[in-house]
Amino acid sequence: MKEHKKRLPEGLRFGPLFDEAEVEMVSEVVRSGRLTQFSSTLVTEFEDAFAAYVGAPAAIAVNSGTAALHTALAAAGIGPGDEVIVPAFTFIGTVGPVLQQQAVPVFTDIDPKTFCISVEDAARKITPKTKALLAVDMFGHPADIDPLRELAAQHDLVFIEDACQAHGAKYKGKRVGNLADLTCFSFYESKNMPTGEGGMITTGNERLAQLCRMIRHQGEENWGIIRRLGFNYRMPALQAALGVVQLKKLDKFNEMRRERAAIYTRALADLDLELPGESPDVWSVFHVYSFLIPRRLAERRDEIVRRLREERVPVGVAYPRPLYASPVFAHLEGPFDCPVTEDVCSRVITLPTLQSIPVEIAETIGEVTREVLLEYMRE
Repeated sequence: MKEHKKRLPEGLRFGPLFDEAEVEMVSEVVRSGRLTQFSSTLVTEFEDAFAAYVGAPAAIAVNSGTAALHTALAAAGIGPGDEVIVPAFTFIGTVGPVLQQQAVPVFTDIDPKTFCISVEDAARKITPKTKALLAVDMFGHPADIDPLRELAAQHDLVFIEDACQAHGAKYKGKRVGNLADLTCFSFYESKNMPTGEGGMITTGNERLAQLCRMIRHQGEENWGIIRRLGFNYRMPALQAALGVVQLKKLDKFNEMRRERAAIYTRALADLDLELPGESPDVWSVFHVYSFLIPRRLAERRDEIVRRLREERVPVGVAYPRPLYASPVFAHLEGPFDCPVTEDVCSRVITLPTLQSIPVEIAETIGEVTREVLLEYMRE
């Protein structure tokens, strides 16, 4: 295949967008020697600011998005043999905590446009053993919250929202974070507001908030009084320091991600692709830009990805297979009946939208991606 006129620089790596504000805040923590939530007030400051931002009465900081989800499930009382409705198209961090609680994930198909959990398939898969419904705001696009919440209420299920890719996203004009019983966020370095590692749980239920606080700190209710099994899921002050600064920039960062997504859409709009969009009631924050190639090219998807990487395009595949295809779930009985997930996994390609990507680089990514795809479409 030909080499393209437009070339991306070698060694491209895009990470968090920090400036002197983060450097100074972290330096203050280091100089103070106060590194934990017990010796520093920064964790509480971050919790209060984040709760106010999403409009939730309570926020509980933890050390990862996975820890947030595990804590939420434990606080919800999910235990051995309980069934939890989960999407088949997601990261292991969503569903691994279900297994940690010795519960049973019930894999559910997705909407072909939003890649979020299908309300209809979720309804079909509820049984008397179902205790929770766990929806993911996939790639920054909120799930269809209202019908999911109604479905959960109808069956007396705890409704948990995995918003680990959706900081600042909106559903019907409201930011995600107080639309479910428990909402979980991640601050991993690729997220819309990164702190390196870190997570947050938000809720409007004070009982659940108290349980989450207890679980993240060894199950301790008061000094020396252990009410239940817990974990060390506490957020360090260094991460909270970054979070306090990054939260102030989140709205700007989300606009920057949407701008990069729009650049890709302009480059690819006239090709035979299924491009990401937004449901009418949704404001997506485009954690990544995922699109589908034509079915006739599905068997060559990995080849196309390799070709794009040869052209230095920082391309990915999220996700290459349904989560139930992972060996850790081999003990579960199928069939899982998730045809949309199977189809999407065979055709999805992902481009980065990080705010640290310069506009001119995003434009080149779009142009080179277009040229490579055209080569395959013309064959």
